[in-house]
Amino acid sequence: FKKQHSYSPSLRPLLSLPRPARMFSKVMTAVAVAAVAVAGQDAHGFLAPRALQANDTAVHTSQLGGMLVVDRDSAQIQVGGAVRIFGVGSSNMLWETWLDQFTLMISKLGYDTPLVESLGLFKTVTKPEWTAECDDGAEISQVQTLRIAKPGWSSWGYAFESMEDCNEDGFRHLLGHNLSCNNGWQCNPRFVGSEALVRPSDVARVAKDSDVTVLSNWVNDFTARFPGNTCFDGESLSMDDVSVTVESLRIMIRAIHAENPKVTVVVMAKYPGAAGRRIGADYSNLNVAVRAALADEPSTVFANYEFPLDEDMFLMSKSGHPNCRGDRVMASAVIEALFDAQVLSRGLALGEPGACLADSACSELSTSLACCQRAALCRVAEGQCVPYSTGEQ
Repeated sequence: FKKQHSYSPSLRPLLSLPRPARMFSKVMTAVAVAAVAVAGQDAHGFLAPRALQANDTAVHTSQLGGMLVVDRDSAQIQVGGAVRIFGVGSSNMLWETWLDQFTLMISKLGYDTPLVESLGLFKTVTKPEWTAECDDGAEISQVQTLRIAKPGWSSWGYAFESMEDCNEDGFRHLLGHNLSCNNGWQCNPRFVGSEALVRPSDVARVAKDSDVTVLSNWVNDFTARFPGNTCFDGESLSMDDVSVTVESLRIMIRAIHAENPKVTVVVMAKYPGAAGRRIGADYSNLNVAVRAALADEPSTVFANYEFPLDEDMFLMSKSGHPNCRGDRVMASAVIEALFDAQVLSRGLALGEPGACLADSACSELSTSLACCQRAALCRVAEGQCVPYSTGEQ
């Protein structure tokens, strides 16, 4: 996939970059639909979007409950079928709504969403502990989605079966690095909770009964390197080095597929770093690297997305976490990835990100629902495009 801008891995601020050009004119639905993504292969073997051609009969667009949707004849899960969802993550599944928005979208698209059973192997929840007050919060609050969410944890907290290989200093060896056995924010023992680790085999025993398992457990892997690289025994790893993250994700993915190879694993992209309410750092180089490294894993898709620059996309009350707008972008990205990979037979019609993502002229997009459904600052309500607030005053 392409990067919106090119940055060094030093995480320099983006706030000085110009605001992206915005599209304020009305666009006819037929034109917007021409930009809807359908499946194609990218250079790394992942199913990736390509522009819908006029003679492409594999995908059909139609209106459904005020939304604009896309349907294809061939997919693993047909409309009306069950989509059992299980989430594995950190605080982004505990203090945000994106996983719940994803489940709500799946339901609105016409799928059944039975709750995956918790086997009592580790602590799980079916709703966030806290969320912003989204405009569609009443609907979001009605859904339940099983998840394990460990605030501050990194991907390696889910990658080991025991603590037996931890030395007296609290480190174990992985890929030539000393890796802290403390699973918590920045590997600080003060933030280790009641569960010292979560075994990948246990996660797999729960995930095997899902149709889709979503992994967003590597969000903290790179911020865990500050300050002092305590997670790596003081070793200063390059911000381009994704080897530990990839190995941890691969262990989890393969554990799940050893239990049930039919489970589709969705690896979520890492969202940008925040500077207050807006983007402060770009991590697209990490997303590119992780996506490429996992390209050969079967039944695995990567859900990529971008946030618009110079817009309020992050919470202040939960610093660094996307707000309702960011959560909706993330949820839509999962739908898009699953539709493009032909896992789902129905998805959302989504306009081109470059033209629609930053568009805030919501009332003018009612004739272009595909663009509205892509726009981070808008949403479709009763067939009309209306503004979507941050959920936070």
